[in-house]
Amino acid sequence: SLPHSREHEVEADRIGIILASEACYDPRAAKRVFSRMKEDGGGGGASEDGRNGSASSSLQPPEFISTHPGYDTRLTLFDMWMPEALERFNKDGGNKCRAIRGEMKRARRLAAEMHDGKEERRR
Repeated sequence: SLPHSREHEVEADRIGIILASEACYDPRAAKRVFSRMKEDGGGGGASEDGRNGSASSSLQPPEFISTHPGYDTRLTLFDMWMPEALERFNKDGGNKCRAIRGEMKRARRLAAEMHDGKEERRR
């Protein structure tokens, strides 16, 4: 049944945003990604008022027959879940995530330097 599938998708979205925030990914990025997908894809089916958002939205089924929640629904749910996600992301004053982000920045820099060194040796 389709509504049951949507319920699972909503549950997966919530678990995903919480796990991402625990892993020090900024949970606000999820909303930015889905907002961009909505803009690029024409709204993901029906809007809150039941009408299609643009001509390209006709490529996607209305939410009531879709296995996934529409972008508007997801964005609203992200707003509801954001306080908990941000609380987890910023626990301990944000020190854990600040340290992890610093480590990841150093790792990306090292990887880029290693890649650039390989490019130099090829020439």
